[in-house]
Order: sequence, then C-alpha cells, then structure tokens
Amino acid sequence: MPQYSTQSVRAMILQSQCLSDPTNEADKPDRNSILGIIDRLRALQIDTLQMIRRSQYIALWSRLGNYQPELLDDLCYGDDRRLFEYWYHAACMIPIKEFPYRLPTMLMHRKKESRRWRSWHSDEKNIEVLQEVKDRLSYQGPQKASNFDDNGGHRGSWWDWKPAKRALEYLYDSGQVVITNRLKFQRVYGITENYIPKELIKSTITMDQAISHDLELSLLATGLCTPQQVADYTHMKRGVARPYVKNLMERGLAHKVRAVNVKGETIDLLIHRNNIETLEQIAAGEFKPSRTTFLTPFDSLFWAKGRDKEFFDFAQVLECYKPVESRVWGYFCLPVLHNGQLVGRFDPKLDRKSGILQIHSFHLESGIKPSERLVNDIAIAMRNFLKFHDASKISFGLLGNNELMKKLERAM
Repeated sequence: MPQYSTQSVRAMILQSQCLSDPTNEADKPDRNSILGIIDRLRALQIDTLQMIRRSQYIALWSRLGNYQPELLDDLCYGDDRRLFEYWYHAACMIPIKEFPYRLPTMLMHRKKESRRWRSWHSDEKNIEVLQEVKDRLSYQGPQKASNFDDNGGHRGSWWDWKPAKRALEYLYDSGQVVITNRLKFQRVYGITENYIPKELIKSTITMDQAISHDLELSLLATGLCTPQQVADYTHMKRGVARPYVKNLMERGLAHKVRAVNVKGETIDLLIHRNNIETLEQIAAGEFKPSRTTFLTPFDSLFWAKGRDKEFFDFAQVLECYKPVESRVWGYFCLPVLHNGQLVGRFDPKLDRKSGILQIHSFHLESGIKPSERLVNDIAIAMRNFLKFHDASKISFGLLGNNELMKKLERAM
C-alpha cells in the first residue's frame, strides 16, 4: 500500500478544495467560475454572522479572489438559478442539479418518517396552519415568515417559533417550498414547482442511491480523509455511512493509502480513484500549494472533523458563542493559509460606516515567525480582502503577535 508524507496529504487536500494555486488578479471571475468552484466543493455553507461579509461570500473569495458577490446571489435567487438552498453539511447553497439527491430526505419528512417532524404532525392545529400557509403561497406568491400573523397558537420547545414559521420550516424540509430570495437575509419562501425544473422534482432516486452518491462526491471533495471523515463532509452519521463507504471500496471507487500525520504516526486514509494520479504527481514534487489567503471558520476545508489537527497541526475553533473571558483567539477568527500551511488566525470586524477593517487580534501558530516573505504575502492578501469589502483603511489591535502586526502596518 502506498505511503505519503504529511506535506503530500496537505497538498492533495488543498488541491481538492481549490485552495492550492494562487489567484490571478487579472482574472475576472464570472458565473461559470463560481459554479465550477461550488461543483467541486459540493456546497457553500450559509451563515448569519456578518462581522465581515457572510461566510458563503468569503469561501468563494478564498478561492477566486475578488469577484462580484451579486453573481452568487443571482445564481441562487435569480431567474436563471443554478443553485438552491437546502441542508448539506449545514444550511448550504447547492448546485440545482443535485436536487434529486436531496429528494429522498425531503420525502422522508413528508411521509412523517423523521423524528424532527413526527410529533408536530400529531397536532391538528398545526395541520390547519400548514394548509393556510400553503394556500397563501399558492395564491399570493412568495412570502417571508414575517408576512404571516401569529394566530395565537401555543408555543412549544421549537425555538418559540410562531405556528406559521414552523409550518414554513416543515414545508422547506419536506421540499414543498424553496427559498426564492433573501431580503435583508430573511428567507422568502415559494412553491417548489415554480422554481425547480420539473424533471428534477420527478426524480425516482432512492435513499440508498442518494447516500452512496453523496459519499462518493464527498470523498472527491475532501481529497484524502479517514473512512469516518467521509461522512462528516455531508454531516451524515458515521454509523449510517459505514456500509456505504465499504461499498465504495468494494466497487473500486475508494482506495486505501497510508499517510504520516503531524505526530509521525502512520494511518490509513481513503482517496477517490479519480484523485490518485494527482496525489502521485504531488508526491513526485510536480506541484506544491502556493496560495496565501484567509478562510471563513465555516470553510469546507474544516468539515472533516479532526483533520485540521491531524495533518495541519491546527485546531480550528469558532469562539463567538463562548463568554468573552473564555476566548483564546477572538470572536470570529479567520484562519490564514500560506503555501500549504495554516500559519495563524485573525479576528476582523468591518465598520461599514467608516470603511475601516478592524483587526482586533492577529495570532501566529507556535513556531511560525513573521518572516519578510510571510508578511509580504499576507499584506497582498489583506489588500485584496480590503478591496473585497469596499474598505479604505485597516486598523490593528493590541492582541496577538505585535511584531507581525507592526510589520503588516508598514507593508500595507
């Protein structure tokens, strides 16, 4: 069985995640560029936090450089939509061609086979509200949850949502409505048949086929991972995925290789057969990762649980939900990728009124020094980051590596 170094594993992962080669500032990413990235990643995670631009926009910037965020919105909510919102690793933007592979999950909710909705269906009041919501969407067109009046129904443990919003969430989970737009980030719901091509809605793909499909494409997107981590990418339970991953191996789609992690231990990893040639080229030294960029905390690079520690010696953590006194790095830290290595993280906040990007803290990982090359490469990425946010200035706080921040201030 072939064995590969930590550096080769990192390079393979980054190549599969479209994070290997530097961006070309002369390039002007278009709709096809965006779709190409999302096809390879399988999905973009959506998040509500907006200390800077929201996560889905940052994930694309990390790979494409500066682009027009409106292009992504148009792809998901425009007349010629190529993406739709649904659950994948979390709430995500997904290529619309993948709709048939979400249908089995949608139908499971519709048939009341999921624990998430089974008890909700037992209340006749909920069924009445459900029908009212469906009728209104049919006759009046797309609606926000806030367009519905609270009919005074009892509130339960479901986040204290009003009945109409709960009904909308059920319709969304069960595929009867889709998110047609976002207004100030609020979801706008519409009847599925009005927005998704009929041939995709009529698909007869089974749950077994959908799971096998998802896991195969997850393996392609992860590059290299343990058999258990294949499931993590789609947020699937590892026990559910286990027989399907075994089947991928039996069919010759998934191959085992040996790799050395950052501790010097040799472990077994899986790779999709279509990625083997690329891994061999990497091991032969034909190309190395050379991009410097910043990543959202929700980046798909981190969807395989534990792989950041195992092969990048980096513990990705989001601390915004921790009490201030418990935070080590900052509220919303962005990992810094430099030439195949995760070298640090910084905590940004955009002051939209003044156009100032505030860097509250900037930390380098243990053993990383602010060399001239590192500082220059981060400064270039930071200038592009400023431009992407329409920011005119940057200010540095006092937390973290002061030597790095002083050098960055001079380089900016």
